[in-house]
Amino acid sequence: MLQSLSIKQFAIIDTLDVQFSDGLTVLSGETGAGKSIIIDAIGQLIGMRASSEFVRHGEKKAIIEGIFDIDDAKDAIRQLESLGIDINEDFLIVKREIFRSGKSICRINNQTVTLQDLRQVMQALLDIHGQHETQSLLKQKYHVELLDRYADSEYTKELQQYAQSYQQHQEKIKELEALESADQALLQRLDLMKFQYDELKEAHLKEGEIEQLETDIKRIQNSENLSLALNAAYLTLTDEHAITDRLYTLSTELHNVNQILPETFEKLKEEVDQFYYTLEDAKHQIYEEINQTEFDEHYLNELESRMNLLNNLKRKYGKDISDLMTYQEKIADEINKIENYEESTSKLREEIQQLSQQVQEDGQKLSKARRIVARQLRDRIVNEIQYLQMKDANLEISFKPYETPQKDGLEHIEFLISPNKGEPLKSLNKIASGGELSRIMLALKSIFVRARGQTAILFDEVDSGVSGQAAQKMAEKMKDIAAVIQVICISHLPQVASMSDHHLYISKHEKDDRTTTTVRELTGDARIDEIARMISGATVTELTRQNAKEMIEQNQKHKG
Repeated sequence: MLQSLSIKQFAIIDTLDVQFSDGLTVLSGETGAGKSIIIDAIGQLIGMRASSEFVRHGEKKAIIEGIFDIDDAKDAIRQLESLGIDINEDFLIVKREIFRSGKSICRINNQTVTLQDLRQVMQALLDIHGQHETQSLLKQKYHVELLDRYADSEYTKELQQYAQSYQQHQEKIKELEALESADQALLQRLDLMKFQYDELKEAHLKEGEIEQLETDIKRIQNSENLSLALNAAYLTLTDEHAITDRLYTLSTELHNVNQILPETFEKLKEEVDQFYYTLEDAKHQIYEEINQTEFDEHYLNELESRMNLLNNLKRKYGKDISDLMTYQEKIADEINKIENYEESTSKLREEIQQLSQQVQEDGQKLSKARRIVARQLRDRIVNEIQYLQMKDANLEISFKPYETPQKDGLEHIEFLISPNKGEPLKSLNKIASGGELSRIMLALKSIFVRARGQTAILFDEVDSGVSGQAAQKMAEKMKDIAAVIQVICISHLPQVASMSDHHLYISKHEKDDRTTTTVRELTGDARIDEIARMISGATVTELTRQNAKEMIEQNQKHKG
Protein backbone atom coordinates (compact mmCIF):
# COMPACT_ATOMS: atom_id res chain seq x y z
CA MET A 1 0.00 0.00 0.00
CA LEU A 2 1.00 3.63 -0.46
CA GLN A 3 2.08 5.08 2.89
CA SER A 4 3.22 8.56 1.92
CA LEU A 5 3.66 10.76 -1.11
CA SER A 6 6.01 13.73 -1.55
CA ILE A 7 5.56 16.02 -4.57
CA LYS A 8 7.81 18.94 -5.48
CA GLN A 9 7.52 21.38 -8.40
CA PHE A 10 4.98 19.19 -10.21
CA ALA A 11 2.39 21.04 -12.37
CA ILE A 12 0.75 23.63 -10.08
CA ILE A 13 2.06 21.92 -6.94
CA ASP A 14 4.95 23.65 -5.19
CA THR A 15 5.61 21.27 -2.30
CA LEU A 16 3.11 18.72 -1.05
CA ASP A 17 3.41 15.87 1.46
CA VAL A 18 0.48 13.50 1.87
CA GLN A 19 0.14 10.60 4.31
CA PHE A 20 -2.11 7.69 3.31
CA SER A 21 -3.63 4.88 5.35
CA ASP A 22 -5.24 1.56 4.57
CA GLY A 23 -8.96 1.24 3.87
CA LEU A 24 -10.87 3.68 1.66
CA THR A 25 -9.42 7.18 1.20
CA VAL A 26 -11.43 9.76 -0.75
CA LEU A 27 -9.99 12.90 -2.34
CA SER A 28 -12.49 15.68 -2.97
CA GLY A 29 -12.38 19.37 -3.78
CA GLU A 30 -13.44 21.99 -6.27
CA THR A 31 -12.85 21.39 -9.98
CA GLY A 32 -9.31 22.37 -10.95
CA ALA A 33 -7.96 22.20 -7.39
CA GLY A 34 -5.40 19.56 -8.36
CA LYS A 35 -7.01 16.21 -7.48
CA SER A 36 -6.10 14.56 -10.79
CA ILE A 37 -2.62 16.09 -10.59
CA ILE A 38 -1.99 14.02 -7.46
CA ILE A 39 -3.08 10.91 -9.35
CA ASP A 40 -0.79 11.93 -12.24
CA ALA A 41 2.09 12.24 -9.77
CA ILE A 42 1.44 8.75 -8.42
CA GLY A 43 1.21 7.60 -12.03
CA GLN A 44 4.82 8.73 -12.54
CA LEU A 45 5.84 6.37 -9.74
CA ILE A 46 4.38 3.37 -11.57
CA GLY A 47 6.10 4.20 -14.84
CA MET A 48 3.66 6.33 -16.81
CA ARG A 49 5.21 8.48 -19.53
CA ALA A 50 6.85 11.67 -18.32
CA SER A 51 6.48 15.08 -19.95
CA SER A 52 8.24 18.40 -19.59
CA GLU A 53 4.78 19.90 -19.02
CA PHE A 54 4.75 18.20 -15.60
CA VAL A 55 7.58 20.47 -14.41
CA ARG A 56 6.25 23.54 -12.61
CA HIS A 57 6.75 26.74 -14.60
CA GLY A 58 10.13 28.32 -13.90
CA GLU A 59 11.61 25.20 -12.25
CA LYS A 60 14.35 22.86 -13.54
CA LYS A 61 12.79 19.58 -12.47
CA ALA A 62 9.90 17.93 -10.65
CA ILE A 63 10.44 15.31 -7.95
CA ILE A 64 7.93 12.67 -6.85
CA GLU A 65 8.72 10.23 -4.07
CA GLY A 66 6.54 7.55 -2.57
CA ILE A 67 6.96 5.09 0.28
CA PHE A 68 5.14 1.78 -0.18
CA ASP A 69 4.44 -1.03 2.27
CA ILE A 70 5.30 -4.26 0.40
CA ASP A 71 4.81 -6.79 3.17
CA ASP A 72 2.12 -8.72 1.24
CA ALA A 73 3.17 -7.82 -2.31
CA LYS A 74 4.64 -11.17 -3.39
CA ASP A 75 4.69 -10.44 -7.14
CA ALA A 76 6.39 -7.09 -6.63
CA ILE A 77 8.95 -8.68 -4.30
CA ARG A 78 9.77 -11.31 -6.93
CA GLN A 79 10.29 -8.55 -9.49
CA LEU A 80 12.59 -6.68 -7.09
CA GLU A 81 14.63 -9.80 -6.41
CA SER A 82 15.02 -10.49 -10.13
CA LEU A 83 16.42 -6.96 -10.54
CA GLY A 84 18.85 -7.43 -7.64
CA ILE A 85 17.31 -4.60 -5.60
CA ASP A 86 17.93 -4.83 -1.87
CA ILE A 87 14.84 -5.16 0.32
CA ASN A 88 16.02 -4.49 3.85
CA GLU A 89 12.63 -3.61 5.28
CA ASP A 90 8.99 -4.23 4.43
CA PHE A 91 8.77 -0.92 2.59
CA LEU A 92 9.94 0.48 -0.71
CA ILE A 93 11.11 4.01 -1.53
CA VAL A 94 10.36 4.95 -5.13
CA LYS A 95 11.59 8.24 -6.58
CA ARG A 96 11.26 9.86 -9.98
CA GLU A 97 12.83 13.10 -11.17
CA ILE A 98 11.43 14.73 -14.32
CA PHE A 99 13.56 17.36 -16.02
CA ARG A 100 12.59 20.33 -18.15
CA SER A 101 13.88 18.39 -21.21
CA GLY A 102 11.22 15.72 -20.62
CA LYS A 103 13.76 13.09 -19.57
CA SER A 104 13.47 11.41 -16.20
CA ILE A 105 15.44 9.33 -13.70
CA CYS A 106 13.79 6.45 -11.82
CA ARG A 107 15.08 5.03 -8.53
CA ILE A 108 13.91 2.19 -6.31
CA ASN A 109 15.50 2.06 -2.85
CA ASN A 110 18.07 4.56 -4.14
CA GLN A 111 19.05 2.23 -7.01
CA THR A 112 18.65 3.64 -10.52
CA VAL A 113 16.39 1.49 -12.73
CA THR A 114 15.01 1.71 -16.25
CA LEU A 115 11.48 2.92 -16.87
CA GLN A 116 10.51 -0.59 -17.98
CA ASP A 117 11.86 -2.11 -14.76
CA LEU A 118 9.97 0.51 -12.74
CA ARG A 119 6.74 -0.43 -14.53
CA GLN A 120 7.23 -4.16 -13.92
CA VAL A 121 7.73 -3.67 -10.20
CA MET A 122 5.13 -0.98 -9.52
CA GLN A 123 2.30 -2.27 -11.71
CA ALA A 124 2.53 -5.48 -9.69
CA LEU A 125 2.04 -3.31 -6.61
CA LEU A 126 -0.46 -0.60 -7.52
CA ASP A 127 -3.24 -0.14 -10.08
CA ILE A 128 -4.50 3.23 -11.33
CA HIS A 129 -7.93 3.20 -12.88
CA GLY A 130 -9.09 6.25 -14.80
CA GLN A 131 -11.53 7.24 -17.51
CA HIS A 132 -9.16 5.94 -20.21
CA GLU A 133 -9.33 2.40 -18.86
CA THR A 134 -13.12 2.59 -18.65
CA GLN A 135 -13.22 3.58 -22.31
CA SER A 136 -11.01 0.59 -23.14
CA LEU A 137 -14.02 -1.57 -22.24
CA LEU A 138 -15.44 -0.49 -25.60
CA LYS A 139 -12.59 -2.26 -27.43
CA GLN A 140 -13.03 -5.95 -28.18
CA LYS A 141 -9.30 -6.67 -27.78
CA TYR A 142 -9.56 -5.67 -24.12
CA HIS A 143 -12.29 -8.27 -23.56
CA VAL A 144 -9.93 -11.10 -24.55
CA GLU A 145 -7.30 -9.71 -22.18
CA LEU A 146 -9.83 -9.54 -19.34
CA LEU A 147 -10.89 -13.15 -19.84
CA ASP A 148 -7.30 -14.40 -19.99
CA ARG A 149 -6.38 -12.32 -16.94
CA TYR A 150 -9.32 -13.74 -14.98
CA ALA A 151 -8.30 -17.26 -15.98
CA ASP A 152 -4.94 -16.63 -14.32
CA SER A 153 -3.12 -19.96 -14.89
CA GLU A 154 -6.17 -22.05 -15.84
CA TYR A 155 -5.10 -22.43 -19.49
CA THR A 156 -1.56 -21.04 -19.62
CA LYS A 157 -0.33 -24.17 -21.41
CA GLU A 158 -3.04 -23.86 -24.10
CA LEU A 159 -2.28 -20.14 -24.58
CA GLN A 160 1.44 -20.76 -24.99
CA GLN A 161 0.97 -23.68 -27.35
CA TYR A 162 -1.42 -21.74 -29.58
CA ALA A 163 0.86 -18.69 -29.62
CA GLN A 164 3.80 -20.87 -30.65
CA SER A 165 2.03 -22.74 -33.47
CA TYR A 166 0.38 -19.51 -34.73
CA GLN A 167 3.75 -17.73 -34.87
CA GLN A 168 5.40 -20.64 -36.69
CA HIS A 169 2.51 -20.72 -39.18
CA GLN A 170 2.78 -17.00 -39.86
CA GLU A 171 6.55 -17.20 -40.34
CA LYS A 172 6.22 -19.96 -42.92
CA ILE A 173 3.51 -18.02 -44.79
CA LYS A 174 5.79 -14.98 -44.94
CA GLU A 175 8.65 -17.16 -46.15
CA LEU A 176 6.52 -18.58 -48.96
CA GLU A 177 5.15 -15.15 -49.92
CA ALA A 178 8.66 -13.76 -50.06
CA LEU A 179 9.82 -16.63 -52.24
CA GLU A 180 6.88 -16.34 -54.62
CA SER A 181 6.82 -12.55 -54.90
CA ALA A 182 10.56 -12.39 -55.37
CA ASP A 183 10.73 -15.22 -57.95
CA GLN A 184 12.09 -13.10 -60.82
CA ALA A 185 14.17 -10.90 -58.57
CA LEU A 186 15.75 -13.96 -56.95
CA LEU A 187 16.67 -15.45 -60.32
CA GLN A 188 18.38 -12.19 -61.25
CA ARG A 189 20.17 -12.23 -57.92
CA LEU A 190 21.29 -15.82 -58.40
CA ASP A 191 24.33 -14.89 -60.53
CA LEU A 192 25.53 -12.40 -57.92
CA MET A 193 25.14 -14.90 -55.08
CA LYS A 194 26.96 -17.59 -57.07
CA PHE A 195 29.84 -15.20 -57.68
CA GLN A 196 29.99 -14.32 -53.98
CA TYR A 197 29.80 -17.96 -52.95
CA ASP A 198 32.55 -19.02 -55.37
CA GLU A 199 34.76 -16.14 -54.21
CA LEU A 200 34.38 -17.19 -50.57
CA LYS A 201 34.70 -20.91 -51.31
CA GLU A 202 37.92 -20.42 -53.29
CA ALA A 203 39.39 -18.53 -50.33
CA HIS A 204 39.27 -21.75 -48.21
CA LEU A 205 38.49 -19.79 -45.06
CA LYS A 206 39.80 -21.01 -41.71
CA GLU A 207 39.00 -19.81 -38.19
CA GLY A 208 41.90 -17.87 -36.63
CA GLU A 209 43.81 -17.61 -39.90
CA ILE A 210 44.19 -13.82 -39.82
CA GLU A 211 45.79 -13.92 -36.38
CA GLN A 212 48.27 -16.56 -37.56
CA LEU A 213 49.06 -14.56 -40.71
CA GLU A 214 49.77 -11.47 -38.63
CA THR A 215 52.19 -13.48 -36.46
CA ASP A 216 54.00 -15.05 -39.45
CA ILE A 217 54.31 -11.74 -41.34
CA LYS A 218 55.64 -10.01 -38.26
CA ARG A 219 58.19 -12.83 -37.83
CA ILE A 220 59.55 -12.54 -41.37
CA GLN A 221 59.50 -8.73 -41.47
CA ASN A 222 61.55 -8.69 -38.25
CA SER A 223 63.67 -11.75 -39.04
CA GLU A 224 67.03 -9.96 -38.75
CA ASN A 225 66.34 -8.49 -35.29
CA LEU A 226 64.69 -11.73 -34.23
CA SER A 227 67.72 -13.78 -35.34
CA LEU A 228 70.13 -11.53 -33.46
CA ALA A 229 68.06 -11.72 -30.28
CA LEU A 230 67.64 -15.51 -30.51
CA ASN A 231 71.37 -16.11 -31.13
CA ALA A 232 72.31 -13.83 -28.23
CA ALA A 233 69.90 -15.68 -25.98
CA TYR A 234 71.20 -19.06 -27.14
CA LEU A 235 74.82 -17.98 -26.58
CA THR A 236 73.94 -17.02 -22.99
CA LEU A 237 72.85 -20.60 -22.41
CA THR A 238 75.72 -22.37 -24.29
CA ASP A 239 79.01 -20.40 -24.02
CA GLU A 240 81.84 -21.24 -21.59
CA HIS A 241 80.09 -19.21 -18.88
CA ALA A 242 76.67 -20.73 -19.58
CA ILE A 243 74.25 -20.29 -16.72
CA THR A 244 73.00 -23.87 -17.13
CA ASP A 245 76.50 -25.27 -16.49
CA ARG A 246 76.81 -23.12 -13.38
CA LEU A 247 73.38 -24.20 -12.17
CA TYR A 248 74.41 -27.84 -12.65
CA THR A 249 77.52 -27.21 -10.54
CA LEU A 250 75.37 -25.46 -7.90
CA SER A 251 73.01 -28.44 -7.79
CA THR A 252 75.96 -30.83 -7.31
CA GLU A 253 77.35 -28.77 -4.43
CA LEU A 254 73.93 -28.58 -2.76
CA HIS A 255 73.72 -32.37 -3.05
CA ASN A 256 77.08 -32.62 -1.25
CA VAL A 257 75.81 -30.25 1.49
CA ASN A 258 72.76 -32.45 1.96
CA GLN A 259 75.02 -35.47 2.52
CA ILE A 260 76.47 -33.65 5.53
CA LEU A 261 73.34 -31.77 6.67
CA PRO A 262 70.44 -34.05 5.62
CA GLU A 263 67.33 -32.24 4.28
CA THR A 264 68.68 -28.80 5.22
CA PHE A 265 68.93 -27.62 1.61
CA GLU A 266 66.78 -30.31 -0.02
CA LYS A 267 63.98 -27.90 -1.01
CA LEU A 268 66.47 -25.35 -2.35
CA LYS A 269 68.17 -28.07 -4.43
CA GLU A 270 64.77 -29.06 -5.91
CA GLU A 271 64.08 -25.44 -6.89
CA VAL A 272 67.57 -25.08 -8.47
CA ASP A 273 67.03 -28.34 -10.39
CA GLN A 274 63.65 -27.14 -11.63
CA PHE A 275 65.20 -23.87 -12.79
CA TYR A 276 67.98 -25.86 -14.55
CA TYR A 277 65.47 -28.03 -16.45
CA THR A 278 63.44 -24.94 -17.40
CA LEU A 279 66.53 -23.29 -18.91
CA GLU A 280 67.47 -26.51 -20.72
CA ASP A 281 63.99 -26.55 -22.30
CA ALA A 282 64.41 -22.89 -23.21
CA LYS A 283 67.76 -23.66 -24.87
CA HIS A 284 66.22 -26.34 -27.12
CA GLN A 285 63.23 -24.12 -27.95
CA ILE A 286 65.47 -21.18 -28.88
CA TYR A 287 67.63 -23.48 -31.03
CA GLU A 288 64.58 -24.72 -32.96
CA GLU A 289 63.38 -21.13 -33.41
CA ILE A 290 66.83 -20.09 -34.79
CA ASN A 291 66.61 -22.78 -37.47
CA GLN A 292 63.16 -21.53 -38.52
CA THR A 293 64.03 -17.84 -38.57
CA GLU A 294 65.23 -16.56 -41.91
CA PHE A 295 64.10 -13.86 -44.29
CA ASP A 296 62.12 -15.41 -47.16
CA GLU A 297 60.89 -12.66 -49.47
CA HIS A 298 58.87 -15.05 -51.63
CA TYR A 299 57.07 -16.52 -48.62
CA LEU A 300 56.48 -13.02 -47.20
CA ASN A 301 54.82 -11.97 -50.50
CA GLU A 302 52.57 -15.02 -50.35
CA LEU A 303 51.53 -14.22 -46.79
CA GLU A 304 50.86 -10.56 -47.55
CA SER A 305 48.83 -11.49 -50.65
CA ARG A 306 46.75 -13.87 -48.56
CA MET A 307 46.23 -11.17 -45.93
CA ASN A 308 45.14 -8.67 -48.59
CA LEU A 309 42.65 -11.21 -49.97
CA LEU A 310 41.11 -11.85 -46.56
CA ASN A 311 40.95 -8.15 -45.71
CA ASN A 312 39.23 -7.47 -49.02
CA LEU A 313 36.65 -10.19 -48.30
CA LYS A 314 36.10 -8.75 -44.83
CA ARG A 315 35.37 -5.32 -46.29
CA LYS A 316 32.86 -6.81 -48.71
CA TYR A 317 31.05 -9.40 -46.61
CA GLY A 318 31.77 -9.28 -42.89
CA LYS A 319 33.75 -8.10 -39.90
CA ASP A 320 35.80 -11.28 -39.31
CA ILE A 321 36.44 -14.76 -40.68
CA SER A 322 33.56 -16.18 -38.64
CA ASP A 323 31.16 -13.68 -40.28
CA LEU A 324 32.49 -14.61 -43.73
CA MET A 325 31.95 -18.33 -43.09
CA THR A 326 28.42 -17.66 -41.76
CA TYR A 327 27.59 -15.56 -44.82
CA GLN A 328 28.98 -18.28 -47.10
CA GLU A 329 26.62 -20.83 -45.51
CA LYS A 330 23.69 -18.41 -45.76
CA ILE A 331 24.06 -17.70 -49.47
CA ALA A 332 24.67 -21.40 -50.13
CA ASP A 333 21.26 -22.05 -48.59
CA GLU A 334 19.66 -19.24 -50.63
CA ILE A 335 21.24 -20.54 -53.85
CA ASN A 336 19.90 -23.99 -53.06
CA LYS A 337 16.39 -22.58 -52.51
CA ILE A 338 16.41 -20.64 -55.76
CA GLU A 339 17.86 -23.48 -57.81
CA ASN A 340 15.28 -25.79 -56.27
CA TYR A 341 12.45 -23.25 -56.36
CA GLU A 342 9.63 -25.69 -57.08
CA GLU A 343 10.86 -28.09 -54.45
CA SER A 344 11.28 -25.29 -51.92
CA THR A 345 7.81 -23.83 -52.45
CA SER A 346 6.22 -27.27 -52.42
CA LYS A 347 7.94 -28.11 -49.16
CA LEU A 348 6.86 -24.77 -47.64
CA ARG A 349 3.23 -25.32 -48.68
CA GLU A 350 3.30 -28.74 -47.06
CA GLU A 351 4.76 -27.27 -43.84
CA ILE A 352 2.13 -24.50 -43.88
CA GLN A 353 -0.66 -27.06 -44.27
CA GLN A 354 0.65 -29.09 -41.33
CA LEU A 355 1.04 -25.97 -39.19
CA SER A 356 -2.45 -24.80 -40.19
CA GLN A 357 -3.88 -28.05 -38.83
CA GLN A 358 -1.80 -27.60 -35.69
CA VAL A 359 -3.11 -24.04 -35.25
CA GLN A 360 -6.68 -25.32 -35.53
CA GLU A 361 -6.08 -28.10 -33.00
CA ASP A 362 -4.34 -25.81 -30.53
CA GLY A 363 -6.93 -23.06 -31.10
CA GLN A 364 -9.82 -25.41 -30.41
CA LYS A 365 -8.21 -26.55 -27.16
CA LEU A 366 -7.75 -22.91 -26.16
CA SER A 367 -11.35 -22.01 -27.08
CA LYS A 368 -12.70 -24.93 -25.06
CA ALA A 369 -10.73 -23.86 -21.99
CA ARG A 370 -11.74 -20.21 -22.48
CA ARG A 371 -15.45 -21.07 -22.73
CA ILE A 372 -15.35 -22.89 -19.37
CA VAL A 373 -13.74 -19.89 -17.65
CA ALA A 374 -15.98 -17.43 -19.54
CA ARG A 375 -19.11 -18.97 -17.99
CA GLN A 376 -17.64 -18.47 -14.52
CA LEU A 377 -16.61 -14.88 -15.27
CA ARG A 378 -19.97 -14.05 -16.86
CA ASP A 379 -21.89 -15.21 -13.76
CA ARG A 380 -19.68 -13.15 -11.45
CA ILE A 381 -19.97 -9.99 -13.59
CA VAL A 382 -23.77 -10.28 -13.74
CA ASN A 383 -23.96 -10.67 -9.95
CA GLU A 384 -21.77 -7.62 -9.46
CA ILE A 385 -23.51 -5.29 -11.94
CA GLN A 386 -26.94 -6.27 -10.64
CA TYR A 387 -25.71 -5.35 -7.16
CA LEU A 388 -24.66 -1.99 -8.62
CA GLN A 389 -28.28 -1.14 -9.48
CA MET A 390 -28.34 -2.65 -12.97
CA LYS A 391 -30.93 -5.11 -11.66
CA ASP A 392 -32.38 -6.18 -15.00
CA ALA A 393 -29.06 -6.19 -16.85
CA ASN A 394 -27.75 -9.29 -18.54
CA LEU A 395 -24.26 -9.87 -19.90
CA GLU A 396 -22.90 -12.63 -22.08
CA ILE A 397 -19.41 -13.37 -23.35
CA SER A 398 -19.77 -14.05 -27.06
CA PHE A 399 -17.54 -16.43 -29.05
CA LYS A 400 -17.67 -16.04 -32.85
CA PRO A 401 -15.22 -17.73 -35.25
CA TYR A 402 -12.77 -15.50 -37.10
CA GLU A 403 -12.61 -16.02 -40.86
CA THR A 404 -8.95 -16.89 -40.38
CA PRO A 405 -7.00 -17.59 -37.17
CA GLN A 406 -5.81 -14.48 -35.36
CA LYS A 407 -3.02 -13.83 -32.88
CA ASP A 408 -5.44 -14.06 -29.93
CA GLY A 409 -7.18 -17.26 -31.06
CA LEU A 410 -9.71 -18.76 -33.44
CA GLU A 411 -12.67 -16.81 -32.07
CA HIS A 412 -13.75 -13.19 -31.69
CA ILE A 413 -14.47 -12.79 -27.97
CA GLU A 414 -16.68 -9.89 -26.91
CA PHE A 415 -18.72 -8.83 -23.89
CA LEU A 416 -22.33 -8.17 -24.94
CA ILE A 417 -24.82 -6.44 -22.64
CA SER A 418 -28.52 -5.92 -22.30
CA PRO A 419 -28.97 -3.12 -19.71
CA ASN A 420 -32.75 -3.55 -19.46
CA LYS A 421 -35.18 -6.42 -19.51
CA GLY A 422 -36.43 -7.29 -22.98
CA GLU A 423 -33.56 -5.58 -24.84
CA PRO A 424 -31.32 -7.67 -27.08
CA LEU A 425 -27.64 -8.21 -26.27
CA LYS A 426 -25.46 -5.66 -28.03
CA SER A 427 -21.85 -4.47 -28.06
CA LEU A 428 -20.92 -2.22 -25.15
CA ASN A 429 -20.05 0.67 -27.46
CA LYS A 430 -23.57 0.59 -28.93
CA ILE A 431 -25.60 0.42 -25.78
CA ALA A 432 -23.69 1.25 -22.59
CA SER A 433 -23.87 4.75 -21.13
CA GLY A 434 -21.00 6.35 -19.21
CA GLY A 435 -22.58 5.41 -15.88
CA GLU A 436 -23.14 1.83 -17.01
CA LEU A 437 -19.55 1.53 -18.19
CA SER A 438 -18.36 2.87 -14.84
CA ARG A 439 -20.35 0.27 -12.97
CA ILE A 440 -19.24 -2.58 -15.23
CA MET A 441 -15.61 -1.56 -14.77
CA LEU A 442 -16.03 -1.32 -10.99
CA ALA A 443 -17.61 -4.78 -11.04
CA LEU A 444 -14.58 -6.12 -12.93
CA LYS A 445 -12.18 -4.45 -10.51
CA SER A 446 -13.94 -6.03 -7.55
CA ILE A 447 -13.59 -9.43 -9.25
CA PHE A 448 -9.95 -9.06 -10.21
CA VAL A 449 -8.72 -7.33 -7.05
CA ARG A 450 -8.02 -10.55 -5.15
CA ALA A 451 -6.41 -12.32 -8.10
CA ARG A 452 -3.87 -9.71 -9.18
CA GLY A 453 -1.80 -9.60 -5.97
CA GLN A 454 -1.65 -5.81 -5.84
CA THR A 455 -1.85 -3.92 -2.55
CA ALA A 456 -3.44 -0.64 -3.68
CA ILE A 457 -5.86 0.65 -6.29
CA LEU A 458 -6.52 4.27 -7.30
CA PHE A 459 -9.83 5.29 -8.84
CA ASP A 460 -9.85 8.55 -10.79
CA GLU A 461 -13.53 9.53 -10.97
CA VAL A 462 -14.67 5.96 -11.66
CA ASP A 463 -18.12 7.07 -10.41
CA SER A 464 -18.63 9.48 -13.33
CA GLY A 465 -22.20 9.56 -14.64
CA VAL A 466 -23.65 7.79 -11.61
CA SER A 467 -26.09 9.11 -9.01
CA GLY A 468 -28.81 8.12 -6.58
CA GLN A 469 -29.07 4.51 -5.46
CA ALA A 470 -26.45 3.41 -7.99
CA ALA A 471 -24.00 5.83 -6.41
CA GLN A 472 -24.73 4.33 -2.99
CA LYS A 473 -24.08 0.82 -4.27
CA MET A 474 -20.84 1.94 -5.92
CA ALA A 475 -19.74 3.44 -2.63
CA GLU A 476 -20.49 0.16 -0.87
CA LYS A 477 -18.58 -1.77 -3.53
CA MET A 478 -15.52 0.47 -3.11
CA LYS A 479 -15.73 -0.10 0.64
CA ASP A 480 -15.83 -3.85 0.00
CA ILE A 481 -12.72 -3.63 -2.18
CA ALA A 482 -11.01 -1.52 0.51
CA ALA A 483 -11.46 -4.42 2.93
CA VAL A 484 -9.04 -6.38 0.73
CA ILE A 485 -6.57 -3.73 -0.48
CA GLN A 486 -5.98 -0.01 -0.03
CA VAL A 487 -8.35 2.14 -2.14
CA ILE A 488 -7.67 5.79 -2.99
CA CYS A 489 -10.45 7.48 -4.90
CA ILE A 490 -11.15 10.87 -6.45
CA SER A 491 -14.88 11.33 -6.22
CA HIS A 492 -17.59 13.95 -6.58
CA LEU A 493 -20.20 11.70 -4.98
CA PRO A 494 -21.22 12.37 -1.36
CA GLN A 495 -22.16 8.69 -1.01
CA VAL A 496 -18.55 7.64 -1.71
CA ALA A 497 -17.04 10.38 0.45
CA SER A 498 -19.27 9.51 3.41
CA MET A 499 -18.30 5.84 3.08
CA SER A 500 -14.57 6.60 3.32
CA ASP A 501 -12.26 5.79 6.21
CA HIS A 502 -10.19 8.89 5.43
CA HIS A 503 -11.29 12.05 3.64
CA LEU A 504 -8.65 14.35 2.10
CA TYR A 505 -9.68 17.79 0.85
CA ILE A 506 -7.73 19.27 -2.08
CA SER A 507 -7.71 23.03 -2.54
CA LYS A 508 -5.65 25.61 -4.33
CA HIS A 509 -4.68 29.13 -3.32
CA GLU A 510 -2.36 31.91 -4.38
CA LYS A 511 0.96 32.60 -2.72
CA ASP A 512 3.50 35.15 -4.02
CA ASP A 513 1.42 35.51 -7.21
CA ARG A 514 1.65 31.75 -7.84
CA THR A 515 -1.10 29.14 -7.63
CA THR A 516 -0.36 26.10 -5.50
CA THR A 517 -2.25 23.06 -4.17
CA THR A 518 -2.68 21.95 -0.56
CA VAL A 519 -4.14 18.83 1.07
CA ARG A 520 -5.73 18.47 4.51
CA GLU A 521 -7.60 15.61 6.12
CA LEU A 522 -11.20 16.38 7.03
CA THR A 523 -12.76 15.19 10.27
CA GLY A 524 -15.74 16.16 12.36
CA ASP A 525 -17.65 19.29 11.27
CA ALA A 526 -15.22 20.02 8.42
CA ARG A 527 -16.02 16.68 6.87
CA ILE A 528 -19.76 17.23 7.33
CA ASP A 529 -19.49 20.63 5.61
CA GLU A 530 -17.59 19.18 2.62
CA ILE A 531 -20.07 16.35 2.11
CA ALA A 532 -22.93 18.86 2.45
CA ARG A 533 -21.27 20.89 -0.33
CA MET A 534 -21.04 17.74 -2.45
CA ILE A 535 -24.75 17.08 -1.85
CA SER A 536 -25.99 20.59 -2.65
CA GLY A 537 -23.40 21.57 -5.21
CA ALA A 538 -23.86 25.16 -4.03
CA THR A 539 -24.68 26.84 -0.72
CA VAL A 540 -24.42 24.68 2.39
CA THR A 541 -27.57 24.91 4.50
CA GLU A 542 -28.45 23.41 7.83
CA LEU A 543 -30.64 20.90 6.00
CA THR A 544 -27.79 19.72 3.74
CA ARG A 545 -25.48 19.57 6.77
CA GLN A 546 -28.02 17.36 8.53
CA ASN A 547 -28.32 15.17 5.44
CA ALA A 548 -24.54 14.90 5.29
CA LYS A 549 -24.29 13.94 8.94
CA GLU A 550 -26.94 11.25 8.56
CA MET A 551 -25.26 9.93 5.41
CA ILE A 552 -21.91 9.64 7.22
CA GLU A 553 -23.48 7.89 10.22
CA GLN A 554 -25.37 5.46 8.00
CA ASN A 555 -22.48 4.63 5.70
CA GLN A 556 -19.96 4.17 8.48
CA LYS A 557 -22.03 1.15 9.54
CA HIS A 558 -21.05 -0.59 6.29
CA LYS A 559 -18.10 -2.76 7.27
CA GLY A 560 -16.97 -3.82 3.80
